[in-house]
Amino acid sequence: MNNFDNIFADYMNSYKATSGFKDNLKMEIYLRKAEYEECLNKMYANYMHGCTLQIVAYNEQIGDIKSAGLKVLRNSSGKHKIIIK
Repeated sequence: MNNFDNIFADYMNSYKATSGFKDNLKMEIYLRKAEYEECLNKMYANYMHGCTLQIVAYNEQIGDIKSAGLKVLRNSSGKHKIIIK
């Protein structure tokens, strides 16, 4: 079973590197950008109020959005905006 897990993990990693996956991810994020922006706002607010563990999930979310080819902007009050590069 371990061999199957390795093969499946390799397949999924290869799939995530395809342009089709990235295009679909970009479209999904941009269509739901209000939800993503609100989620980022909440995560950043939690981090600013002392929950330092929140920064890990926040950075992962930012990384996913950036890897899809979008750009994330944050103003001084902690509000986020997702834009197309």
